[in-house]
Amino acid sequence: MITIKVPCSSANIGPGFDVIGLALSIYLELRITVDESRTDFDAPLNCEISYEGQGAEEVSRDATVNLITRVALYVLKCHGQSQFPRGTHLHIINPIPLGRGLGSSGAAVVGGVMVANEIGKLGLSKARMFDYCLMIERHPDNVGAALFGGLVGTYLNELEPEDTQRKEIPLAEVLPQPAGGEDTGIQPPEPPLNIGHYFQFTWAKEIKCVAVIPDFEVPTSKAREVLPKQYSREDVIFNLQRVALLTTALGQSPPNSDMIYKGMQDKVHQPYRKGLIPRLTDILSSVTPDSHPGLLGICLSGAGPTILALATHNFEHIAEHLLSEFEKENITCEWMLLEPAYDGATATHSADPTPATFQQEQQQSMTYADAGVSIDRGNELVTRIKSAVRSTARPGADATIGGFGGAINLAAAGYKEAPILVQAIDGVGTKLKIAFEMQKYDTVGIDLVAMNVNDLVVQGAEPISFLDYFACSKLDVDVAASFVEGVARGCKMADCALVGGETAEMPGMYADGEFDAAGEATGCIRQGVKVLPDVESMRAGDVLLGLGSSGCHSNGFSLVRKVLERAGLKFTDQAPWQESKTVGDALLEPTKIYVKPLLAITRRGLVKGMSHITGGGLYDNVPRMLPSHLAAEMEIGSWPVPPVLKWLKRAGKVRSKEFARAWNTGLGMVLVVDKHRAETAKDILEEWGEKVYEVGKLVKREQDGCVLLQLDEWDEWD
Repeated sequence: MITIKVPCSSANIGPGFDVIGLALSIYLELRITVDESRTDFDAPLNCEISYEGQGAEEVSRDATVNLITRVALYVLKCHGQSQFPRGTHLHIINPIPLGRGLGSSGAAVVGGVMVANEIGKLGLSKARMFDYCLMIERHPDNVGAALFGGLVGTYLNELEPEDTQRKEIPLAEVLPQPAGGEDTGIQPPEPPLNIGHYFQFTWAKEIKCVAVIPDFEVPTSKAREVLPKQYSREDVIFNLQRVALLTTALGQSPPNSDMIYKGMQDKVHQPYRKGLIPRLTDILSSVTPDSHPGLLGICLSGAGPTILALATHNFEHIAEHLLSEFEKENITCEWMLLEPAYDGATATHSADPTPATFQQEQQQSMTYADAGVSIDRGNELVTRIKSAVRSTARPGADATIGGFGGAINLAAAGYKEAPILVQAIDGVGTKLKIAFEMQKYDTVGIDLVAMNVNDLVVQGAEPISFLDYFACSKLDVDVAASFVEGVARGCKMADCALVGGETAEMPGMYADGEFDAAGEATGCIRQGVKVLPDVESMRAGDVLLGLGSSGCHSNGFSLVRKVLERAGLKFTDQAPWQESKTVGDALLEPTKIYVKPLLAITRRGLVKGMSHITGGGLYDNVPRMLPSHLAAEMEIGSWPVPPVLKWLKRAGKVRSKEFARAWNTGLGMVLVVDKHRAETAKDILEEWGEKVYEVGKLVKREQDGCVLLQLDEWDEWD
C-alpha cells in the first residue's frame, strides 16, 4: 500500500497575496492499493475511489471527475500512461474543511501529482512535481506550501497561453466550474522546467496557529470576483514594505509581536473580502498583542472565511474571543490549534495484507529510495552548499566540493619546507539536542569548527583545512544545508578551507529529525618552530592569562539539560539570565574561535603554552599544558563568570569544584606567558577584540595541577 499525506495550507499570509503560503498540520491522506488479479474490476480509468471526511456528500467518486484522479491522470499521460494500473483503489481521507481557505484544492492537486509519481514510478523530484502542480493550479502559494512544507515564498514564470490552454490539462477549482483534463487522444503537454520558484523561510518554533473556521463556505471563484483589476500605488507599496519584513520576523526567536502584528496588515487582499465575511474588518482588529497577550498577528487564511491567529500562548482565550465575535452574526465556528507541517507532502510504502498485492510488490524492482536513502536529496544538498563551501577557499585549498577527496597544496599555503602536521577530531556533543528543539542548526556548525581549530591552535598550529561528517536517518536538505553553512562560517573565522565532507543517510540509526556530526581539522607548524606547549621554558612565576568565553561553549550540556528540567524551563521560555532571548537561543550561542588572535601572539613568541577549556573544565584542561613539577594557581574573582553559567550553578545547586569541572566558568582559553611579556601579549590580544584577564600564575606543584584559590566566592552565589 502507498500512503500519501499532504498538509493543508494557509495562503496569502498577511500582505503576501499569492506569494506566501504556510503548510499546516491537517493532512489529506490518500491510500492506494493495486490488485491486478481482480476479475470483477470495472471502474472508470481502472481506478475505484472511496472517501471519508469533509465533503463526503459532494465529492465525486468518479475518477473522470474527481480532481485528484484527473490531476494524476494528466501527469501519467504526460509520461505515456493512458490510465491507472488495473485494480487501482484510491481511498481518500480528508479532514480539511472545503471552501474555508485552508488550501483544500491545493492539497488535492499536490496529492494528484504525487499519486501519479508513485503509481507510475516516475521518479520525479519535488521541484519537478511543482512544475506539474502549477500547470493545474496557477497560484503557487498554496501548492508550494503543501508540497514543500513550512513557510514558503513563491513566484512563477509567465507561461505562453498555448502552454496552459490545452484541453488535456485539468484546472483546479479556481473557476466557477472545473474544466480541462479532456481525453482528446493527444498526449498532454509537459510543463516547462522550473516554472515555479520557492524559498522556505525560517519559522520560530514557539509560534503556533489558531485557526478559527466558520461554518460557511466562500468559494474561491466568488472570492476572486470581488478583487479589483487594479490597485493603487500606495496600497501596493504598503504591502511590499510589510512582506519584506514579515518573512524575517516570523523566524526570529523570541518573536517580536509588534513587528509581526504590523507586518501582517494588508491592503490588497483582505479588505475586499469584507462583504463576503460578516464583520471581517471588526473581527480582525478586535484582537491585538495588547488586548490578548501571546498574540503575534492575525489575518484571513487564503480566500477565507477561516481566520488565522499566530500566537505563542493564550491560544484558547484568543480562539474563544474570535468565536464570540462570529456568534454576534449568528455564525457558529470551530477552532483548531495547528503547527507548521515542516515536511510537506510525503509518500510511504508498506506491505499490503492481500497476498496478490504483496507478491506483486515482491516482484517489483527496488531502489535505494525504497530503503529510505535518497541519492537525489544528497545531490541537492551538494548543490545548495557549494557557494558557502567555496567562500572558505584560502591559499593552498580551493574549497571545491564534489570530488572524492579534498586537496591541499602546502607550498601554495606558504610552507616551502614540509611542515609538522597537527590534526584534531571532535564533535558538538549533546548541545545538538537544543538545536533540534529550536530547529536552529547553523550555530552548532560553528561549534563543530571551533572545537577542532581551538585544539589545533593551542599547539601553535595554523588551521589549513577542515572536513565534516553529517549523519542522519533521513536527509532533510534544509537542515543539512543550514548546518554546513554554519560550518563554512566557522571555517572563515578560522581562515581554514572546508575541503570536503561526508553526508550519511542511514535509516533507522537516528531518531527522526535528529543527526550527529563530527569534524576533523588539519593544521601546520613550520619546521624549526617549537610545538606548544614549551614546557621546558615554563617557570614558577609565569603569568596565566585567561580569554573570556561566550558562555557554555560546547561542553556540559547533559548537565545543562538536567538543570533546566529541574527548574521547569522549556527551551522556548524566556531566558532568566538574558531576557532578550529564549533559553534555547541563548544556549546556542556558538563557541568562540580564538585562532587569529592566538596565532598573532604565537608567531611573536609571546606564549609558552595554551589550554583550550573544554570538557573537564579548568581542573582537567589547564594541567595538560604544564610540566609535572608546576601547577596553575588561579584566583577566583579575577575574571567574570557569564550570567548563564552563574544561573546554571545556582539553579542546579552545583558545588563549586564540580562547577569548575563541568563548565569553562567564563574562560575559553588559559595561556602561560612570561611575566615580563604579559602586558605585550595582553595588548595584542585586546587589539583583536579579546577580553583578557590576568587570572593567576605558575607555582611549584604540591599535589594538584590546577589550584583554585578563594573557591568559596562561588559558593556565595547560592
